[in-house]
Amino acid sequence: MKAARFLPAQIWTIAQADSGNAVFIRPEGSKMVLPVYVSEVDIQTILVELTHILAPRPMIHELLLSSIDALQGKLERVEIYGIRSGTYLCRLVISQHGKEIRLESRPSDILCLSARVECPVHIDDEVLAQNGVPVERVTVQADKPAQAAEQPSVITFLQRELQSALDKEEYERAAILRDRLMSLSPPQSGLV
Repeated sequence: MKAARFLPAQIWTIAQADSGNAVFIRPEGSKMVLPVYVSEVDIQTILVELTHILAPRPMIHELLLSSIDALQGKLERVEIYGIRSGTYLCRLVISQHGKEIRLESRPSDILCLSARVECPVHIDDEVLAQNGVPVERVTVQADKPAQAAEQPSVITFLQRELQSALDKEEYERAAILRDRLMSLSPPQSGLV
C-alpha cells in the first residue's frame, strides 16, 4: 500500500460547472484543479468566509472552531484523502497538546473551515490524478488566486447580502458590506 503524498492547495475559484456548483481546489504550482461539487447553500457559506464578512448569526462551523479553541486545540489543516462511491473522503487535522487528532468531515465543511481560518487544504496526489481537471478547462482566467478569479460571484453575493441587510435595517452590517463591495468593484469613470 502506497503512503499518501499530500499536495498543499488552496481554494482557487468557485464556478458553475456542468455538474452543478463547484469549488475548484488548486495545488501549489499545479496545472490541475480538483472540482468539489457543493450545494448553493454551501457556496454561499464559503463565499461568506472567503470575503471575511461576518454573517448576521454564527454558523455551525463557528461552533466547531470555538470548541476546538476551548479544548486548547488548533486546526492545522484539512485533507481530501480518498474517494469512496464517488464521494471525497475528508478530514480535519487538529493538534492538541502535542497530539494529532483527525475528524472525518464533509467536503463542503472542510472548505468552509479552510476559508474561515485560512488553513491549508491538502489533497492526496492520487485523488488529484483520478478526479483533477486541467486549469484551462475551467472558465476563469488561469493563474489568478481565488479572490480575483471568483469576483463576479463574490460581488453578486455581496450585493444580495447588502440588500438583505438594508431590508432588515442592519445598517452596521450594511456599511461593512458596502465597503467590501467598493473594494472589489472596478472604479467607474465619471463618478466622484
